[in-house]
Amino acid sequence: MSEIMVNTIYPASDAVFYISTRMPSNDTEWKALETKTVALAEAAAAMTTPMYFRDRDRWMADAQLLIEASNAAVAAAKRRDAGALVELNDALYTSCVQCHQHYRLNYGRRAASSAPAAQTPNLEGIWSFATLTAFERPAEFAEKAELTSEEATAYERRLMDQNNRDRRNTSAEADLGGAYNEFWWDRGTHLATVRGKTLTALIVDPKDGHVPALTPEAQQRAQRRAADRRDHPADGPETRSLGERCLMFNAGPPMVSGPYNNYVQILQSPDHVIILNEMIHDARIVPLDGRPHPPAAIRRWQGDSRGHWEGNTLVVDTTNFTDKTNFRGADEQLHLVERFTRVDDATLLYEFTVDNPTAFTRPWSAVMPMTRTADRIFEYACHEGNYALEGILRGARSEERR
Repeated sequence: MSEIMVNTIYPASDAVFYISTRMPSNDTEWKALETKTVALAEAAAAMTTPMYFRDRDRWMADAQLLIEASNAAVAAAKRRDAGALVELNDALYTSCVQCHQHYRLNYGRRAASSAPAAQTPNLEGIWSFATLTAFERPAEFAEKAELTSEEATAYERRLMDQNNRDRRNTSAEADLGGAYNEFWWDRGTHLATVRGKTLTALIVDPKDGHVPALTPEAQQRAQRRAADRRDHPADGPETRSLGERCLMFNAGPPMVSGPYNNYVQILQSPDHVIILNEMIHDARIVPLDGRPHPPAAIRRWQGDSRGHWEGNTLVVDTTNFTDKTNFRGADEQLHLVERFTRVDDATLLYEFTVDNPTAFTRPWSAVMPMTRTADRIFEYACHEGNYALEGILRGARSEERR
């Protein structure tokens, strides 16, 4: 035998492929082969990173088979046993195929399928998630989760009249604080209707329409943040809010309707989905090829997103958030699952579930219909008009020169 085949997972692209190498003839070549098998074992172990799986127990069992086979390959390479490596190749290949069925990994010896490829739903377009529906249920509706058509029409009219007042009173403070009337905002003109029901809140679980209580630990974190904001409101740019610093706002993830910039553009390719938000001009590039999340030490402002299709629904699983963000009290252990479903030509249903046991006493979910728009998304040049932050920094530099 002049050649041996060693299954290897290449971490940089998260793809499984075969490395063909001549039978090692000296110690240097054996060490090189040993390095390849070690990389395989490390990447196999990394594939157990928590993800969103429909059959997680089965996935973990198959992943464990790959881990065991790759560790055996490391041992065989260390003892210079080419025969054992050749025998292990079948076990490695089989476990890779089994993992592929669950995790959709790419691998070199891909089995041909006679079944036609399923039609991927088209989610592309620019969508508006502006809505008059409150995120949490207003007190006036108490346990009332939905409105009749007549109630919805009356409530929409009342909200529009309330929001469109040019001034709330005649004082100078109100003139400054009231800002623009409704013409300049983008709060939407209708309540959210999902599956034929007009909702009184975007939160649908728990049934009371409210974010669950924070854990004692999360309450302490919130108190510390509030004290810092009160005692050190402008010690430096880092102490100002993420929105004021043009870093994060309601674009999330998860996305939540706000007073303006409620557009999102979705772009698709066979292997990726791009979610481009108008707010802060953020873009998430979501791989669909089954690659695992990065190690827990790698943290990102928007977390790390991985996607897959469940029928006609795009499911986006996001972890690895930074502790610098705190959506509704969440921390860096936030596990977010978003679902995008094309309801009809003009409607995209957006649903998300927050699972964060170190922050909330239970998981919770919200829904938000998005409406297709023919408008365009323009660049949100946040800092071009960010005079408040610039004024703080200029004032500090002026004080330093005295």
